[in-house]
Amino acid sequence: TLRSLATRLSQGRAKAATRLGAAVTTELRELNMADAEFRIPLVSAGDDLERYSVHGADEIDFVVRTNRGEAHQPIEKIASGGELSRLMLAIRRVISERGGIGVYLFDEIDSGMGGHTAFQVGRKLKSVAGHHQVLCITHLPQVASFGDHHLVVKKSPQGKRTVTEVLELSARERKEELARMLGGDVLTKKSLENAAELLQMAAG
Repeated sequence: TLRSLATRLSQGRAKAATRLGAAVTTELRELNMADAEFRIPLVSAGDDLERYSVHGADEIDFVVRTNRGEAHQPIEKIASGGELSRLMLAIRRVISERGGIGVYLFDEIDSGMGGHTAFQVGRKLKSVAGHHQVLCITHLPQVASFGDHHLVVKKSPQGKRTVTEVLELSARERKEELARMLGGDVLTKKSLENAAELLQMAAG
């Protein structure tokens, strides 16, 4: 009976692992990891009942190849910080409708990205935010433009201390902040137009 139940569980896992691996791989390639491949290998204990556990007869690992020509390795051994963030985003994007964690915090997920990739990351984050609350710390306007709310962290000296404030921006202030992120502290007509275009593209 144990073997029969474990076999059924293993067969279901194998099908799910194939589907999840393919879906996460697709997401990674849309996040500018063109040669990435995500897999979930299962190692079965077979008939060795001593290796069975309350979780069945399988040992499961998440492995990834981030560059062409490399071997697949466990995530913790191969992925850089930026790659790990995108990998987590890809997985969460695939399983977002299934519930689980209610709040996600992405800190500097856009590190080392160009504009096109950042825009794709912003779009994916907005998709995940359709089912969960997402807090994203970013310095890229392409990512920030997708937020439902835009907060700015400011530090200012007050007497003998430095005070940190978190302010939610109005629609006008948000456009100005995006313009600063695009072109520096001096606001120009062109940078404001670019910021407005970013917001329009994100909303569409």
